[in-house]
Amino acid sequence: MKVAIIGSGFIAHVHAATIKALGQELVVIISRKEVNAAAFAKKWHIPYYGTSINLAIEKSDCIHLCTPPLAHYEQAKTIIAAGKHLICEKPLTIDAKKAKELYELAKDKQVIAAVNFNVRYHEACQRAKDLIAQKAFGAIRLIHGSYLQEFHANSDYYSWRYQLSEGGKMRATTEIGSHWIDLVRYWTGLEITAVAANFANFQPNRFLTKDGMIHVEQKEGSQAVTIDSEDAATVLLKFSNGAIGNLILSEVSHGKMNQLRLEVTGSKQSIWWNNETPYQLFHGEKNKGVHTTTNPFSGGFNETFKELFQAVYAAIESPTGKPNYPTFKDGAMNAAVCEAIYQSAKNDSVWVRAS
Repeated sequence: MKVAIIGSGFIAHVHAATIKALGQELVVIISRKEVNAAAFAKKWHIPYYGTSINLAIEKSDCIHLCTPPLAHYEQAKTIIAAGKHLICEKPLTIDAKKAKELYELAKDKQVIAAVNFNVRYHEACQRAKDLIAQKAFGAIRLIHGSYLQEFHANSDYYSWRYQLSEGGKMRATTEIGSHWIDLVRYWTGLEITAVAANFANFQPNRFLTKDGMIHVEQKEGSQAVTIDSEDAATVLLKFSNGAIGNLILSEVSHGKMNQLRLEVTGSKQSIWWNNETPYQLFHGEKNKGVHTTTNPFSGGFNETFKELFQAVYAAIESPTGKPNYPTFKDGAMNAAVCEAIYQSAKNDSVWVRAS
């Protein structure tokens, strides 16, 4: 299969390595700047490079979209309209209506369209999904967790994530929260029906230095910049079966490189997982203590990309049966929840339906 990548940042290199590892033919890299596309092409031995999405459409069968969120809608729409299959980085879009439009367009054009919610491919997460579905687990009552990172604590590189024109109006919610939202839907099969949220932007006025870093303290020669998106969020949740829950998101939690935690409590058992110890799944039952299952042979972060990409490529080659990958429908449902979180946080934490 001939594959193209649009975007040349960090995550695009992860995609390139995975595509190569799976034995697919990576033939095109597209970037906003030709010099970046050329450097990427040289590193990964890609024959075609440039700045036009049309080159990717012309030369490939499947396109990996690794651009900032606000670029996804127009680019994905163009790719789908051309009848090409695609894997889009999360979030699908910031706008729920546009995400739904992309889902409907992909369905109409009968193309395989996936969102890279790779976290669900940890082997422990697949075990958790199976255990929760069993009668022995009981009815789901309570769901809670967090996603904590330190990357945006002072000081940080002034990337697209901070800029409304590229990252959009949200940051923690869409960048890391979208993974948690997808994972809880995957584990439980439930939908988040309503949210009540609170945002915190701890330092909206920051200072950009010549080396591209933003600081909370003014430095000689620095330029004032305004950060509009949230550093952290707290969210109350209601689920489609009547269960309740909560979620804490933070991109400024020191010492947390990339900690996603999810716990589901049923009427008979509880299950929880932490991606900093990804090979372990914890399973509790009253008066029976905690049962810890460890699978040291399951894959880590890079393996989750392989699993997802393999599922998509298999569907492209044999498009039959129920999708076993996160689809654009999942992306649209996710976008609806993120948008509801935003609307609640901007309206004094009122309950907002996610639909």
